[in-house]
Amino acid sequence: MNFAHAFDVFPAIDLLDGQSVRLRRGARESAEIVHPDPLVQLREYRAAGARWVHVVNLNAAFGDQETNHAGASLTLGVIRSLVAENGILIQLGGGIRSIETLQTALDSGASRVVIGTWATTHFDVVMSEVRKQPSRFVIGVDSLNGLIAVHGWTKTSSETTLSFASRLKLAGAQFVLFTEVERDGMLQGAAVESTAELAAKTGLQVIASGGVRNLDDVRSLATKPGICGVVTGRALAAGTLLLSDALMCSRHA
Repeated sequence: MNFAHAFDVFPAIDLLDGQSVRLRRGARESAEIVHPDPLVQLREYRAAGARWVHVVNLNAAFGDQETNHAGASLTLGVIRSLVAENGILIQLGGGIRSIETLQTALDSGASRVVIGTWATTHFDVVMSEVRKQPSRFVIGVDSLNGLIAVHGWTKTSSETTLSFASRLKLAGAQFVLFTEVERDGMLQGAAVESTAELAAKTGLQVIASGGVRNLDDVRSLATKPGICGVVTGRALAAGTLLLSDALMCSRHA
């Protein structure tokens, strides 16, 4: 399948207390274990042909390291195992909210890091780092009712999604990860049109996330200019999407 632009499929591994889970709309209490061993899960993704895996440290996103939560150290151990694997690229996010945590993520072996809340609260600091090596950064643009969602999607800012994304582009961002929070983990279908609109209006390379239900969603996203990839987790776990099928939509520059 050929498209006019690059497109990657990012199977997701969301880690909570060292376990691979999926959440609904980002709610911790909704966590369900989707694979008994995250390292085996990553190897299965690699065997299917995935170039990338999208890894989220949910413990860090929920601020567990500040409370010495036992699960936080378990998750860090799993992440070290994942990034040590050869033959697959890691896009790592979750809880990166300081220069120290950013440097740890960059030094971990991850090919890209995802920054969410910190980019909204310390925009200039974050973008100063992004401009040094823009290809290694993805900025989370999380939308809840059209406004930017922050702090693990528990709050919203007063800024619209489009306004924030436009500022990112002007400040030097290359990649963003766009999620409509209402859809995340719900298998209600990807936000194809709003994701494509964000790409068209900002000129950013947009990775779609949230709500992916089946192969039709992936195909639709892959045809839209400016959409350079899709993250999918629950659809793979539920069996409504086969990774091997989704990867047929990939195109590498």
